[in-house]
Amino acid sequence: MNSMFELHNLLPAIINIAKEYLGVKRISLMLIEDEYLKMYAHAGFEVDHSSVHIRLGDGIAGKVAKTGIEVMSNKTDTENDVLGYQTSSFMSVPLKKGDKILGVLNLTDKEDDFFTEDDVKIARYIASQCALGVDRFNMYSDMRKSENLRVIGTLNSAIAHDIKNLLNIVQSYLELMALEKDIKPEMQEYIDAIHSEVKRIHGLTMDILDFSRQRVSISIETFRISELFDEIRKHANIMTRDTDIHVDVKVLDDIIMKVDRGKIFRVIFNLVSNAIDALPGTGTVRLTAGKDGDICVIKVRDTGKGICSENIKKLFLPFFTSGKTKGTGLGLAIVKMIVEAHCGTIDVDSEEGVYTEFTVRIPFNYESFKELHRQG
Repeated sequence: MNSMFELHNLLPAIINIAKEYLGVKRISLMLIEDEYLKMYAHAGFEVDHSSVHIRLGDGIAGKVAKTGIEVMSNKTDTENDVLGYQTSSFMSVPLKKGDKILGVLNLTDKEDDFFTEDDVKIARYIASQCALGVDRFNMYSDMRKSENLRVIGTLNSAIAHDIKNLLNIVQSYLELMALEKDIKPEMQEYIDAIHSEVKRIHGLTMDILDFSRQRVSISIETFRISELFDEIRKHANIMTRDTDIHVDVKVLDDIIMKVDRGKIFRVIFNLVSNAIDALPGTGTVRLTAGKDGDICVIKVRDTGKGICSENIKKLFLPFFTSGKTKGTGLGLAIVKMIVEAHCGTIDVDSEEGVYTEFTVRIPFNYESFKELHRQG
């Protein structure tokens, strides 16, 4: 076990050793992912292990994974259903690394016998070695991921700088074109569309730069939230021009903001773009801003497909795209970084097939808020 660094080799090896040594008909090894147990290896079950998920707390294995308390039963008068198999004896032992529960080892139907206390001790030992192996694999994966991210971050940073400089040149030419007299309406439409797409590309490059630095610098500007929303409305109208999507922008309180205008624009623009992308060519995106004490509350709600509960917790993780066919998977991770750098919070509420709503709460006077809380 100690010589293996890949789970797809390690876990089947553990399963085969345990099945033969303990003399059981069926055995499975499950690991915790978010709020579920996922089967990673098994023997004796005619199932596709990749499709087996059990919510923590459900069934015997789910309860063992949630409580960390092993279960062993030799029942002769009743039978228990385990993944569609009738079994009269079973054992479920938690995989623990310190106080952390990583998963469970399930064994059913001891051949020609019942489980004994010695069997329980052996199962505990195998589970403990399995936990060490899984923990070692996780550490190895984290180290490899960190090294990859460092190299990728350095490369991305260099490329993003070059792209950003080129985009600044394109934007300057677009602004010069807009100054020309007697521009035909259809030509102005093209210029606006190009300007909007350049803005999106610029936002993506800034996302990559911020992610590679793992920090967000704040440059304060003073402006009204209605001014920022007018700019967002303009870009949203261009993005939805050939669709039946309606973007409703409403300023409930026209707050004077003292924050980083460019970065807050990126936050709202990213959320509105995601909302538009979530709609199948028709529907509504609603953007609102209001005041709650010294906090500006910005909401972006769409009538799209919604987000399943399993994915909501992953939304702000880098490279998680929730099935999107485009995008880097960095957008929401960067949005969260920007919001938190402004001493704010971002939350999401969703119902599958009905809606998704993001709520951003940031102090509208960043420096005063920060100073007040520093003194407090």
